[in-house]
Amino acid sequence: MKRLNTRIRFQQGLFVLLLAAVAFGCKREPTTWAVDVALPLIDDGWSWIDVIEASSENGSIDVKEGTPAVLRFEGPVADWEIPSLTELPDTIVAQELTPDFTGGPFPVPPGTVLLDSEEDIVFQGIDQQFSGLVLSGGRIDYLVESSTNGYVELQYAFPSVTIGGEPVELKVVLPPSDGVAFQTESGTIDLAGAVIDLTGVSGNEINRIASQLVIGTPADITDTAQVFGTDSIRVRIHFQDMFVEQVGGYFGQETVAFDVDQTVFQPADFPGGFLQIEPTHATLQFRNTIAADLRLQLDALSVDGIAVSHPALGVPQQIARADWNGGEVEPTVWEIDLLETAPSLFDLLGYLPEAVTASGEALLNPLGDVSGGQDFLDTRQPPQLYLDFEWPLEGAVEDFHVVRSLALEGTDLTGFTGELIVRITNGYPVHWNVTGTWVYEDPVLEPEVFTAEAAAFPMTEVTEVRIPIDEARLASPATLIIEAAMTSEGPVQFTGAERVRLQVAYEGTYQVSVL
Repeated sequence: MKRLNTRIRFQQGLFVLLLAAVAFGCKREPTTWAVDVALPLIDDGWSWIDVIEASSENGSIDVKEGTPAVLRFEGPVADWEIPSLTELPDTIVAQELTPDFTGGPFPVPPGTVLLDSEEDIVFQGIDQQFSGLVLSGGRIDYLVESSTNGYVELQYAFPSVTIGGEPVELKVVLPPSDGVAFQTESGTIDLAGAVIDLTGVSGNEINRIASQLVIGTPADITDTAQVFGTDSIRVRIHFQDMFVEQVGGYFGQETVAFDVDQTVFQPADFPGGFLQIEPTHATLQFRNTIAADLRLQLDALSVDGIAVSHPALGVPQQIARADWNGGEVEPTVWEIDLLETAPSLFDLLGYLPEAVTASGEALLNPLGDVSGGQDFLDTRQPPQLYLDFEWPLEGAVEDFHVVRSLALEGTDLTGFTGELIVRITNGYPVHWNVTGTWVYEDPVLEPEVFTAEAAAFPMTEVTEVRIPIDEARLASPATLIIEAAMTSEGPVQFTGAERVRLQVAYEGTYQVSVL
């Protein structure tokens, strides 16, 4: 019997071991395999309008397709500002009411008017004769003080100052003073958008705001004020930081400097190279948008540091007032033909002009007040120096640079190994040398730099560059900076329909694990 029990125990133990072996043998391990991937990142490029359009923030640039294409730029080079017409000096008005008696106290019942005064507020420091204006910004800071032992009500109305059609009015009620310190209230009234009539109370004045100041005791508070001869009620109004949007009147005879130093085309978009420019039309205009006559004299003109001469320089030019009838401006235009400059400006430049510098002066109303006080300026449409030119897209090109920048988001693929592929298809009849810099946001990763050459169209071969990348580089957001330089074999003619196609993709494998 002992042998039998031993055999049974052995068989039971073996059975348990077999069950354990089966259980452990059924545990599932993750399955991993490599997956091929090919995904596009960028399909972009640049045409003439893409490149030229980004080069100026001032005007409109257009490329009219044809044989050859014509590039046209039209827009302001610089605005001409007249500070005396665009910002008003600060004006402070102070009023004080004191009793005309001594001693006291004397009772003043509710609803009693102590002062009712209508008068003009005269703006200080204005040499012009303004009849009205609209403010783009400004404010009134006020301070009201009272030492009276009783409630005081102050109403300061400005019927000739309206915002949204409603007159501006200050209303303040001060509680009784304790006889030791003044009761005070201060605040600010925003004057942005205010329409101001400057003809005063009579309607025939200049530079004056009609106002009405009423001081008394409030009728709705049943309290009798006790007034002493030493009491005082004071108000201080401060008009400040007043910027003009529109102004009318007579602007006087003021000589204003005309100094312009303005970027026309952005050098960052054209960092170097030669592009033959022979405009068929090129004018520099002065556009008078003020309803006032001007006598303009330009004394010096230079483009990109090259001084040019022109028969009109140094000669006073009478420019008539702009027409504002109907609410829309019809500017008066005076212009000089840049094709008549000596030396020939565009022969010297050989590229799109970066900066224009001009100096001189202008006299407002050289003949006096010929309009009877009807001068007008809208600061949103200031007088401007304006450039207008047309340039056929034909000629020699040598190492003319274009810079483009493209942002890319990162992509997370575990265990990725592969290549970043850049493909360039050239539709221009010129040769391109391309340098690309792949800058990663991750500072640990060094930038990738590549170079490529694209033959002139009609060669149809696609230029391809392959850059090895790994998981970390693929996951990091990056910026691709392309600097491309075009060079022609002699003079070429562009149609305006040319385009370089830039495609970026990645190909490789990454690890996929499945339980």
